[in-house]
Amino acid sequence: MQKAGITRVQWIALYYVKTNKLISQRGLSNLMAVKDSSAARLLDRLERDNLIERERNDADRREVYIKLTEKGDKLISSLIPIGTEFNDDLLDGIEEEELKIYEKVLKKMLSNIEK
Repeated sequence: MQKAGITRVQWIALYYVKTNKLISQRGLSNLMAVKDSSAARLLDRLERDNLIERERNDADRREVYIKLTEKGDKLISSLIPIGTEFNDDLLDGIEEEELKIYEKVLKKMLSNIEK
């Protein structure tokens, strides 16, 4: 990712925008589990670098949608195989049942934080 000039967090944001085609700024914040203000700063950088575009919802001007620019789409499309390979390396030797247990424990930990 560093060779491409983006951070891991930027990669994640671009990935979510790519997989959702068009996503609200709030929806992206929720998917990334970050505050709206943090997402806004991240999106400011991505927009400055011409990787995303923002569009206001005509029916509700408070709602902002995010979509990839051609440059952003090309970048994330070229990086997805690298991310997939990294993910495969991380999960090497881990059984499906172990992943289910991990996810269950992680959800409980997150729930404890929210209390």
